[in-house]
Amino acid sequence: MCISAVSCSSGNKTSSTNQTTSYWQSIVDSMESLTQNLQLPEDFQKEDAFKTGKEFDVNKYFSVLNHLSMQPGYILDYTYTYNFFGGSPFIYAREVDKSSYLNFSEYKNALGEISSDNIGYRYMDHIQIDDTAEGYFQFIVLRIMGRQFYLFWHGGYDDEEIVCDRATVKNILAELSDPNIIGAKPDLIQKLRARFLKLKPRIEFSADRVLVRVVIFTSWGGFIQKSYSISRNFPHKILQEEEKTLVYYDCMVMF
Repeated sequence: MCISAVSCSSGNKTSSTNQTTSYWQSIVDSMESLTQNLQLPEDFQKEDAFKTGKEFDVNKYFSVLNHLSMQPGYILDYTYTYNFFGGSPFIYAREVDKSSYLNFSEYKNALGEISSDNIGYRYMDHIQIDDTAEGYFQFIVLRIMGRQFYLFWHGGYDDEEIVCDRATVKNILAELSDPNIIGAKPDLIQKLRARFLKLKPRIEFSADRVLVRVVIFTSWGGFIQKSYSISRNFPHKILQEEEKTLVYYDCMVMF
């Protein structure tokens, strides 16, 4: 998924940037490499787990997502939700001079009544974008992949990965076809369609918003095009989100 050219317009000023597909894929791969070998700490394997301070630091994301930054005075933090059916981290933004929440229950109680659809992304309201194509792309990388660490059992359903180039598609198909991997195998038609997908993302600037289109893969849905309309003014809200299935696939594995 890569943009060979991106047009950016602000008023009468128009600029363009050219990057290779490997450049965009490297952002996704570098993001993934920060968390892919993490082992779930024993302290998190109980309900309402407490952090000890020795766990993964989500602020390391900014070493890869270098076109993003925190709103001054804030830092990323997280609690962990765990039960018999699964576990996953819950990221939030906190003021730097305030202590971390002890656990998820304390954080949830502090929020009061709030829509469950929004609670997992509230921290994104404190993420600043430098108004470049790379910045808006990285914003979506963070939104999609930010919580993909320390996943347990049903938490593994959160497996969406942004696909940037044909080499990545090839690797995905090879893994799905491995007889040693549990799950349904893609058929010939699915493989052919996946290999000819248009993976180049579109990043289109208008006066007050930016449209970002990327292709993602999930084992419970296949290759899907996702479109996000993001406000250019801070806080950068996602104004509209759409998705379109390009190649359907379901591994048929149920946790």
